[in-house]
Amino acid sequence: MIKKTFGILTLLLILLISCGHSYNRFYIGWPNAIQKMKKVAVMPFDNLTAFPNAGMIISELFTSELYSLGQFKVIDSLQIKKILEEKNIEIPLVIDRSFAQEIGAVLGVDGIFIGSVSEYWYRVRVQETREEEPAVGVNARLVDTSSGAVVWASSCSRSSYSVFAVERESLNRIAQIIVLKMVNNLAAAGKLP
Repeated sequence: MIKKTFGILTLLLILLISCGHSYNRFYIGWPNAIQKMKKVAVMPFDNLTAFPNAGMIISELFTSELYSLGQFKVIDSLQIKKILEEKNIEIPLVIDRSFAQEIGAVLGVDGIFIGSVSEYWYRVRVQETREEEPAVGVNARLVDTSSGAVVWASSCSRSSYSVFAVERESLNRIAQIIVLKMVNNLAAAGKLP
């Protein structure tokens, strides 16, 4: 009996150690403000990585997940680009709350999603074998365009590694998992009283 219990605990420990790592942190400012938002836009996320277009990739994944959520009418990135070109407005390299509030008025939206991608790469996990694992880190905020206040924020990171996996999850799959977790948290926050 003791050997069997020890064997099961050892197996569980190995599974726990060999799996990927994740970090999730959420902030909910005003759930009522989230509930009142009907129309939103997702700005290109700041790319703080060496991976080309990581910010655009994450903002597009975010937009897709928001569409599937069905809680908001989401302005498409092409439509945002067209409106801003018509108004001769350039998107700064770093989008802050005041620009989000200003651009929200131009786009006619209740909320603007802004954020950054802090990690998007295949990092070396085991130096001797050059074994790699995908790692993604994303920070996102929802700014109320009427007040400029951040009503929801999230910071998530995840890597994927398992000694038992035949195939590693792709970088894009890890990004999708993170964005889905963030959007699901947003949906839950919007349902709070």
